[in-house]
Amino acid sequence: MINSSTASGKFIHTNFLARQHIKGDKEQARKTSFFMIAMGVILMMSFFVFVWTRICVLNTGYQISEAIKTQESYLQENRKLKIERASLTAPSRIEKYAKNKLGMIAAKNNRVVVLKW
Repeated sequence: MINSSTASGKFIHTNFLARQHIKGDKEQARKTSFFMIAMGVILMMSFFVFVWTRICVLNTGYQISEAIKTQESYLQENRKLKIERASLTAPSRIEKYAKNKLGMIAAKNNRVVVLKW
């Protein structure tokens, strides 16, 4: 007959493999959690970069719109100034101004001297 103490002495339960497996699971869980955190940080940074670029595009659009409005106002002012210049340099207006304000008279043909070069 086999002694129960000898029979139980042959089978020593150390749980070595189970502990090793648990330790591996902890390392794997740590690596997985680090990976998930890293991916979350990358995702958040990508989102912030996307939002930042959208804000920059919107600001640039507003600046372009403002520049176009300013350009239109300058072009309109330029047209008005050209019309005013044309009216001020009209020979009939200059002649009228010279007669009425300055008291000048039109020159007679015999008083005009033509210079030859």
